Parts: sequence; C-alpha cells; structure tokens
Amino acid sequence: MTMHAHDHDHGHDHSHEGDGFVFGHEVLGILADRGGRLPVAELKSAASAAFGEQAVYGNCHGDRFDFEGLLAFLSSAGKLSLDGDHAALGRNPGCSGH
Repeated sequence: MTMHAHDHDHGHDHSHEGDGFVFGHEVLGILADRGGRLPVAELKSAASAAFGEQAVYGNCHGDRFDFEGLLAFLSSAGKLSLDGDHAALGRNPGCSGH
C-alpha cells in the first residue's frame, strides 16, 4: 500500500493536502526500505512504480518538483546525499515537523 498526500501522518498540518502530489518523505521512505542507499536510476524506477511515471513531487511547504528537482531539494535540505549516481539518506532524513 502506498501513501499519498492525504494519507501521511507526521504531526503537522498541510494546507495543500489533496493537491495530488507525492511528498518527498515518501521517496525517502522508499530509500529507507531498500537499505538507505540506491543508484538514482533504481530509486527513480521504484518511485515511478509506486507513484506513477508522471508523478509530481512536493515538500511540506507546497513547492512542486519533478523527480530530479525533488532530489536536488532533498539534498539541499540534508535529507538526501547524492554521491555520483547514488542516493543515500542524508544527515536529516526525517521530516523536521516545522
């Protein structure tokens, strides 16, 4: 069973719930479930299988991204580490609960 924007629960409200995008922490969940480190292509394939090839990704502030944009955002927030063609959980992999 996959979670969607309206299904997740991590202690804070989202004014944009139901807008039809996949939260970044759902992609981090895929990464965590698969050992915390994957080739980016494998992570993208897993996300496409879980959420659809045309999925729109977003963060808790309502910003929208394509898959590559999401990885860049998660990396800049310390939630994901990009090393060459691999992605790994970063120093702050969870939602901060802002």
